[in-house]
Amino acid sequence: MFGFIPVIEQASAKRMLLCFIKKILYPNIYRTSFRKRLWIISILLLGASFSSFGKSAKDSATQVVTNLSVLYKKGTLKEKAYLDSVNSTLRLILSEDIDYTNKELLQLLSFYRNVVWSGKQNEKYKQEYYTILSNQAKMASRFGEMLYYGEKLRAAEEKSGSGPSITSLMFMADYYNIKNAYAHSLSLYKQNRQFVRNIPIQLRHEPTDIREVVRAINLTGYLGDAAFNELDTFSGNEIRGVITEIQNILETKYKDNHDAPARLKYIQLLNLYKKGTALHLPDLVRASIEGLDQLRADHNTPDYLKNHIEFGVTDNKIGYFLDHGPNDSARRYLKIIEQLYSNMRDPYNAYMIKKYDARLLYNEGRYKESIDTLRRAIEFMDVAMTATVAESGDMMYTMAKVEEQQILMAEAAAQQKKTDQQLLLLIAGFLLLLFGGMFIFHNIRKKQKAKFLEFKLNLARNLHDEANPALLYAKALAKTNRLEETSATVKSELEEHIEHTMELIRSLAQDLKSEKQFSIADLITAVKQPLQKIASVSGFQFIITEEVNVKRFLSHYQFSQLKAILQECILNTIKHASFDHINIRFSNHKDILSIRYSDNGRGWITTEAGIGIGMENITQRMHKLNADLDINNHYPDGYHIDFQMKLH
Repeated sequence: MFGFIPVIEQASAKRMLLCFIKKILYPNIYRTSFRKRLWIISILLLGASFSSFGKSAKDSATQVVTNLSVLYKKGTLKEKAYLDSVNSTLRLILSEDIDYTNKELLQLLSFYRNVVWSGKQNEKYKQEYYTILSNQAKMASRFGEMLYYGEKLRAAEEKSGSGPSITSLMFMADYYNIKNAYAHSLSLYKQNRQFVRNIPIQLRHEPTDIREVVRAINLTGYLGDAAFNELDTFSGNEIRGVITEIQNILETKYKDNHDAPARLKYIQLLNLYKKGTALHLPDLVRASIEGLDQLRADHNTPDYLKNHIEFGVTDNKIGYFLDHGPNDSARRYLKIIEQLYSNMRDPYNAYMIKKYDARLLYNEGRYKESIDTLRRAIEFMDVAMTATVAESGDMMYTMAKVEEQQILMAEAAAQQKKTDQQLLLLIAGFLLLLFGGMFIFHNIRKKQKAKFLEFKLNLARNLHDEANPALLYAKALAKTNRLEETSATVKSELEEHIEHTMELIRSLAQDLKSEKQFSIADLITAVKQPLQKIASVSGFQFIITEEVNVKRFLSHYQFSQLKAILQECILNTIKHASFDHINIRFSNHKDILSIRYSDNGRGWITTEAGIGIGMENITQRMHKLNADLDINNHYPDGYHIDFQMKLH
């Protein structure tokens, strides 16, 4: 007995794979080359042969979906062919009653989901994805999970702007009816009344496969049951009219199909029963029961539907005979339903049987036994309610949401990790390029700077070596001319001008040879540093005010002369003035640099002869700079000196 189970699984796995090749693979690889088709079929046939060695049908189905993903990654299957193949494979898996948990199915479809959500025109496949999950949940009786994915499907439809679908409404109405929440199903119909009434038009004019017709049958059946349970006969009759139109479509477009017409007839008869019980019309109830008996006996009715009918019609007969008699018939069918439910350890079923038994005892006048039996039924109901709480639709709904979010979060974390790695590689590459570029740029600048310095050095050398000898010769001629003509020992103005020109040329040569270019900031620093050292010893204070663009350049000659002038001013103050504070202000307007130097000493007596060697040196240096000097002596209230020089 136990050795026979693996043989069944092996046969089912192999049959499922062969069906996959026949029904799914051929259409999707029709446009590929013969060599590719042969290669793909060979791989899957090899998988089918391996599946016969210890693999269950579920394992083999999983392997098929995995192999499709591998073929897509390799480029053998294009995106549309891959997505269509996965959809068809999952439909086949459902038809083979292969059951996955929600978490298993989410993991199985993780790559498929990534492909769908990464595409821009895949709204249809997003809806198909939620349809697959809802169908699997329905097949496994995980109804809260079915509702969750049904709502996700409806949300995807709204986002795409396609409006409601038969599929999403079917899952939602099915859940509400299972929970006896018929008011919700009726509300769903009223919200989508026009859509439901147009279903026959959709089925008649659009290319539709039989699965969509079956879904339409189920949807209208659920909505019709809800309408009659809520005593809304107007809506119920409207829905029965839609069912009749679907029946006409089946008779014209699907003549060779026996499954869908049988299911439609079953739905019609259940609706008739609901209508009869709601309106208390025994003739309708009896007609429904007779019709169900005939449908069960019809050889065209599928076996799975016969099983549904057997439970349903027996239950309906008990209700009918309890209401209308005779009691013997009710007792007979009660025994039948007890036998049917004997292997089903469901507390709710036990409650229903005991409740029927209590009603029958009451009809027979056995009131005490009826009360005891009803009390026993209530005990079963308490157990059923406990089980319902433990496995409630709300919990299944929440669990489906949590499991989906866990899978999505894991995928997001993996994608984030991959993105982070790519970002790190990108940053590393960028930094490598940046540092490489900086290194190359530095080398180029270094070479350019070296060439430029070499050019400046050569220019300085040439200026010094060629101009100075000529100026020395001019100086000698001027001196000889002075001695021959006047025998004077004082240098002539020409000699002094030549010496000044030679000094300028030496300074210019110094600028060319030096890598450093002096600025006003360097001049301020050169003045500030000695002041800080002297002030720390002597105890006076100083303020240097900068109202100038400190980045303006100075030639070496200007820098050295101004530095010497300011140092001379500081030295004169220290040597001759009684002071405790020095002020130096730097300012400029356009190309004119202005410097004001002052201390809080008394100045000097104007009646004294001369202004001193220090002031003479300052005057001479300012003359060499072609600068203006303004000395303002306000003895005994101090003094200030203003320098003004043109910047180049």
